[in-house]
Amino acid sequence: MPLYFFWGEEDYLIEKEVKTLKKKVLGDSLDALNFRVLDNPDFLTFDEALRTSPMFFGNILYVIKCDKYFLESKNKPKLDDKQIEVLCESFENVADSVHIVLLCLIPRGEKKKPDSRKKIYKAVAKAGVIKEFPAYRAYEEYKIAPILKNLAKEKNIIASNEVISLLIRHCGPSIRNLDVQLEKLKLYCYPQKEITTAMVSEICFAGDDIFLLPDLIINKDYTHALENISKILEKSHYLEIVAFLQTAFTNLVKTKIFSKTLSSFDISRKTGQHEFVVKKNLEKLKNVDINELLRIKINLTNAEYLLKIGQIEPMSAFCDIFLKEAK
Repeated sequence: MPLYFFWGEEDYLIEKEVKTLKKKVLGDSLDALNFRVLDNPDFLTFDEALRTSPMFFGNILYVIKCDKYFLESKNKPKLDDKQIEVLCESFENVADSVHIVLLCLIPRGEKKKPDSRKKIYKAVAKAGVIKEFPAYRAYEEYKIAPILKNLAKEKNIIASNEVISLLIRHCGPSIRNLDVQLEKLKLYCYPQKEITTAMVSEICFAGDDIFLLPDLIINKDYTHALENISKILEKSHYLEIVAFLQTAFTNLVKTKIFSKTLSSFDISRKTGQHEFVVKKNLEKLKNVDINELLRIKINLTNAEYLLKIGQIEPMSAFCDIFLKEAK
């Protein structure tokens, strides 16, 4: 099919998909007449691109950024019913040698998505291929690991499952950032091809993802945890971080307690966590004392109270959470 709709928060994988399609459709051709990129064009330009006639010198690829047409926005084009009908008809009649890629890039963390109830979306779904590229979370290691394995293979470097797992824990789930880390590791290990866990620990750390915090805390890596929090505070309120940690450590405490009598499957059902997450947490908690988890949980509750009544500064509160003995 010559019509594609790619949307989501994982912009790196969207770019990679477009590059793959470009290579497939155009080969090595870089002629400006064969390839064009449009950024939220007006209605007439948008429709003109969809109605492009085939040319005698081969395939044509249009990449059209069109988030303003599919997401709620103050700058959203105001289309009347007739214009919507015209676009829907154009989607259905894209010429065989004219390939249209519609891009709907969503800023990470905004949790927006195209409205599938709208006529324009339904027309695209009927005429083309829709593919979502969601942003991964740090606990979705089982989804991220195969992608990293392929990226490492493309770079002609060797990374074991242990290395991949450590890299995700150190650097978070952003595929773009993980790809950058692989490039750094490739240079670091040259002329060898195999990456080691020691290399990852020495040169890789992102420190900007909230899902990394519980791991850093239970490993008592408080320096990196505070660096992480400092970066997160640039985008989020401190009480959001505390609320996340409260939930995370409540689940860790439950998992530790239930592990004495229940299987990972039963713990998953009882706590509402994905079984993969439970299994990973059971591994992390093997050498963690329940009293240490309870200490953090009590300190979190005390810090949250002091923050809400204005008795403590955020960074001081997080230091207390990590270092203060529970009373």
